[in-house]
Amino acid sequence: MVTKKDKSDISQEKMLAVGIVLLLSVSAVAAVFYYSDDSSNSDDNGQNGWIDPIVEVENCENCTGLDQNHQHTNLMQHFLQTDNITLIDYHNLNCDGNEKPPAELDNTAGRPCKPEFKNVAPTPGDNSEIAIEGNFLEDCKKTGTEGGCYAYVSSYNQFEILDIGEPNNIVLLSTYYAEVARIIDIKVTPDNNWVLINHELTNSELDPIPNDDDANSGMNRLDLIDVSDKSYPVKRAEWNNPPAGFHNQDIHVYCDVNMPGSNNECEVFLFGADPYPEINGAGLYKGTQVFYAPDGLDSFIQGNNESKEIARWGGYSPDPGTTCGGTVFNHDNVIHKHPITNQILLYVSYWDAGLRILDVSNPPPVPDPNGLSWPQNNEVGRWLGCPTDSSGWYGPEGGGHAGMSAEEWTSKLEGNGWIHYAVPYDHLICNGISEYVDESEWPSSCGTGPDDPEFGVNWRHYTLIAPEYGQNDNHTGYVRTIDTTDPAKPFLVSEWKLPDRGVRGDGSEHEHHYIPNIYIYSPHNGDTGTNGNVYWTHYHAGTWITGHDRIWETITWKDGIVAPDQGWQAIEKLGTTDTLGYYLPHGPDWMDNATEELGYDMADCWASCMIPFDWGLQYDPRGYVYISEMVSGIYVVQYDDDKHPDYNYPPLYET
Repeated sequence: MVTKKDKSDISQEKMLAVGIVLLLSVSAVAAVFYYSDDSSNSDDNGQNGWIDPIVEVENCENCTGLDQNHQHTNLMQHFLQTDNITLIDYHNLNCDGNEKPPAELDNTAGRPCKPEFKNVAPTPGDNSEIAIEGNFLEDCKKTGTEGGCYAYVSSYNQFEILDIGEPNNIVLLSTYYAEVARIIDIKVTPDNNWVLINHELTNSELDPIPNDDDANSGMNRLDLIDVSDKSYPVKRAEWNNPPAGFHNQDIHVYCDVNMPGSNNECEVFLFGADPYPEINGAGLYKGTQVFYAPDGLDSFIQGNNESKEIARWGGYSPDPGTTCGGTVFNHDNVIHKHPITNQILLYVSYWDAGLRILDVSNPPPVPDPNGLSWPQNNEVGRWLGCPTDSSGWYGPEGGGHAGMSAEEWTSKLEGNGWIHYAVPYDHLICNGISEYVDESEWPSSCGTGPDDPEFGVNWRHYTLIAPEYGQNDNHTGYVRTIDTTDPAKPFLVSEWKLPDRGVRGDGSEHEHHYIPNIYIYSPHNGDTGTNGNVYWTHYHAGTWITGHDRIWETITWKDGIVAPDQGWQAIEKLGTTDTLGYYLPHGPDWMDNATEELGYDMADCWASCMIPFDWGLQYDPRGYVYISEMVSGIYVVQYDDDKHPDYNYPPLYET
């Protein structure tokens, strides 16, 4: 049994005293390191005492040290974390002791779960994205049917609903089982009443066989699920989207728009990411597709309105002349209200076409189903590493790129392009503090706030972007911090990648960590905290925490002149992203051998033949992170600097 050490204090200089525990076979190795980084991209390859959790090569005959006879499938060889992160709780997503529901339960309803099956075998496995919603800053207080905090976890052909009101005692409430195709993504409305899931046919051999006569129908579609009763989720509507389906989607509720003929208090729009963009004479539109629910979501409840239709209201695909000739692939999209402009913005990850920012604040009164004008004409900003215009902000002399050639930008070996995921901050940050910090604690460099005539320039808004690589012999790819204080003029301010060096198959040193195959160490999905920190999953490399709160004050400006209006062109040296810690999910600490005791399902070997394999995460503003590890379940962890006296939930189990 391995136990954690006492936490060490973190200094103001962010020197981390970190204890790491590594279990390899029957031997335990512990080390303490102090890690700080003052390089422009936070990539210090010479740190002393750093125990690197990344091993590219299995059973490396010529390797020495901790990486000998390494197995990616052996959970007990990945018992590794920095000592400033604590496991608060864990759930293996076992609902009732059955990996699948009874045959009589079709895809129209879910089933309640039993608490006594928490953290006992079998572990279903194959979970992916996670979404959380609730009144977190009220500590998830419930009043009647209102309030509370919940997590929704998409799995292969099901999703789970968990009560996370107490982070150290998360409870699985129900499981919804779908009859077809992989569920990649899941989103929930702010009132916790509606869930939007996608189906995307990714493997015809592994995708589940339906329980009833709905076989092979709607393999690629969106489903709307009523989750107002957390014990019995019910499907209310579905919309097919052949041939590819949606890879990702988001949902937004507008309460300040007036749609003609509508009596709704609020209007609901759906934003689907179709991976194959095209516009042709037949009017077929693929890319970002926008849908409208004319009668509101409640209309889908039987008895209120039998209509189950949504209308395609608009669409977007990047202008081919602004892509630097790279791949155009709509992978992901996120809805967000900009804290300065108050625009409702759609942040879209478009692979080599980069980050695209669309203004969707004002849906038109009439549909534009082919996306010819809305939001096609509402692109307010974009960021690629290469110039995407002949002049202006995105031109060769402008500040809206990073000076790369088109060839450099589209080269994954250089760690560029392939933008897979984007997440904007909900707030502004200024030289080590956020808007959430009491004004009495602001440094003088932040003045009186964003409107301060002298110091307002130090209040910045950032958006994080990251690539995804299935294989890359040179690099794992950068998590990039893009300044989006003015969403029409985004520019690069910092870069970060997994620290340290890699090991080649012959045991020799590689300049960087790299991705030998099957996405093993690629960045995937992430979230922002409330204090400038960012939390990002890196598949088999686990979850990493990075500090972005000091980026602005660490930028070296040309001639010492702070000039955001010139963007990247005014920067001599990028700012610093600090490496703060990492956590490799390894099963619950209180079990001697989680692999054997929980019976993990390693079914889908494109990914889950490796463990851990972190897919996504969400940050709880009370200071907790919920990690969806694809094989073993959900982990609740806490970084020391995120602790808040009002939200004290110590670990459920002694470790």
